[in-house]
Amino acid sequence: MATTTRTDEQIIAAVAAGHEMAGMPLDASDVAALRRRHNGETSVADERARILAEIEADRHR
Repeated sequence: MATTTRTDEQIIAAVAAGHEMAGMPLDASDVAALRRRHNGETSVADERARILAEIEADRHR
C-alpha cells in the first residue's frame, strides 16, 4: 500500500473544492484559518472562538 504526502496547498485546494461543490466557497479568511490550523499556530477551539467573536461583533454594528 503506497502512501502519498500532500503539500499544504494541495490540502487547501482539496478543502476548497469540497466547499465549492457544496455551495460554500472559502474566502481569504477561511484559507488563512486553514493555514493557521494546519501549521499548528492555532487550535480548533481558538478558531471557533475567533469566528464566534466575529459574529458577536457583527451583531453590534
